[in-house]
Amino acid sequence: MDHKTSQKLARQIRTLNSPQYETLKSLPSGPLSGFHQWADDRPCDGAFLIKSKGDPAIWILLVDWKRSGNYYVVVFPESRSGPLCEVHELIEGEELLTLRWTYRPTKQDGKNQLRHAYFVETYGSEAAEISLPATTQELEDFIGELIELAEYRVRADLLEHDRLPTREGFPEGRLKQRLHCSRERSPTLVRQAKEIALKKHGYLRCACCNFDFASTYGELGHGFIEAHHTKPVSSLKLDGEVTRVEDLALVCANCHRMLHRRRPWLGMNELTRLLKKSPR
Repeated sequence: MDHKTSQKLARQIRTLNSPQYETLKSLPSGPLSGFHQWADDRPCDGAFLIKSKGDPAIWILLVDWKRSGNYYVVVFPESRSGPLCEVHELIEGEELLTLRWTYRPTKQDGKNQLRHAYFVETYGSEAAEISLPATTQELEDFIGELIELAEYRVRADLLEHDRLPTREGFPEGRLKQRLHCSRERSPTLVRQAKEIALKKHGYLRCACCNFDFASTYGELGHGFIEAHHTKPVSSLKLDGEVTRVEDLALVCANCHRMLHRRRPWLGMNELTRLLKKSPR
């Protein structure tokens, strides 16, 4: 990212006031000295030691890593033993500025394919795409994603037997993911979708597997079903796009989880085809 973007991000982190994250130490802008041999003497807009509840502290550096005018977000452990990830590729979308980092293990022990497979399986993608923050809430998400990325990377490097659970996140950016999921949870829209389905069919059945909660659970299941936003996350606009009832599909809880299980998320037709192929 360019110097202006790096400076803006540094100002945001310096003014961080969050119950979730505590800045234990903050180094001023200017070349680092005595930090790490790969970071010292490089132009730096700030270095921040940040602690979150329940997680080890990490250093977040905003540094011209290769002295080329391209500023990196570099994550170090608190011990400063070596960088955990160097995030720098800036993707400029219509609505978001996103940093991308791709896992490319380079150890000399012949196990890098295993590491790559481990990371993809647990992190959900070989690439992390983290939206640059515009608000305080987004800054918390940004820091959280860096902490999470570092933890998944370390475990993949070590091929840890104690794996982290496969993450539910989505590498296209948490902001769009939150927008997608909030539209699925909109009570007014979901209520309207249910009313339309009941008026048209007289029942609420999963659009993928035809499961009917009322038929299975009786009165307890009457009127119950979940709603899935059918528009791809990548197509969502963040500037007030109207979501219509037609954008929601009524699905059971199981199918809803399966639709969100893979990255990119499955389409309705894809899941229906899988169900038809599966022996039940």
